Amino acid sequence: MIQWVGQKPQDNQDVIVCLGFFDGVHKGHQKLIQTALQAKAQTGALVCVHTYDESPVHIIRAGKADLELTPFKEKVSLLFSLGVDTVAVSHFDKQMMEMSGDDFLDQVLLKAMRVTHIITGYDHRFGYHGKTGPKELESLCNARGIQLSVVPAVTLENGMAVSSTAIREAIQRGEIMTASEMLGREPDEQMIKRVTQGDI
Repeated sequence: MIQWVGQKPQDNQDVIVCLGFFDGVHKGHQKLIQTALQAKAQTGALVCVHTYDESPVHIIRAGKADLELTPFKEKVSLLFSLGVDTVAVSHFDKQMMEMSGDDFLDQVLLKAMRVTHIITGYDHRFGYHGKTGPKELESLCNARGIQLSVVPAVTLENGMAVSSTAIREAIQRGEIMTASEMLGREPDEQMIKRVTQGDI
């Protein structure tokens, strides 16, 4: 169910996991990782990012163009450069799409990964039809004795929230400076081509 890129946690090792697809590894994603690294400094736990081998859009919205900011290998490289210890990869298919939030927590995060602390964004939702958001996850974590940290929105000076969708839209409008502010780096030519022209 899980493929590890990087070190696999030991049986007795605490794991902090950051949840999300992490397309772009933008400033919002970076804030999740910073939060995890702060927790690691206090507990010594392993910092992990959970992601998928391909975009859930391919299954959830079959036929819809998916303009990824960062292909898998590039994403993983960026995650490790930010100090992540390991990346846990799930295959997103119809079975995964239909898994409830409760089952994802129990079967993937707890059983397969032995997670002790979950870090998620304020707007991240998962489980069938996205029914599990931070509020629902808080109840699930409380019932299982799992620590939860919810990271608020990261915004630009103009108040615009950083997100993968906002970055794609900025690039499509030719607003490269705005995209750069959200990413924390300049988008390269390949990213611009993927977003404006589709898969390359």
